[in-house]
Amino acid sequence: MNKPTITGMTIAVTEMDKMVTFYSQVLQLTFEELEMYGSKLFKTRIGQIEVLFCPAEIAQNTAKQNRHQLDFEISNLNETISTVEKYHGSIMGEPTQDSNHIQVGIKDPDNNSLVIKQRLEN
Repeated sequence: MNKPTITGMTIAVTEMDKMVTFYSQVLQLTFEELEMYGSKLFKTRIGQIEVLFCPAEIAQNTAKQNRHQLDFEISNLNETISTVEKYHGSIMGEPTQDSNHIQVGIKDPDNNSLVIKQRLEN
């Protein structure tokens, strides 16, 4: 049996405008606006995965915080950190370092936690 491949993911969103702006500005993602179910949804691609931002009420999601945490490898941690609070996010402590990355946890405008990490030069 072949192992499955993740090709898409839907994220239930409460603060749609702030979330699209946050991910556009902080992680440099480009979104396409879609009209579905009488609402605006936004689609982007992260690597090979198609990501859809869907209003939480349409997704019937009542969670107040994420149940999954995503890690993003970025090229410049300090530059990215400098944009997080400007676009309604927050920093979760000080950056930490392991043998391969320097990283820090952040929260997006919907209070979802994620990790941004920069690969260290060896």
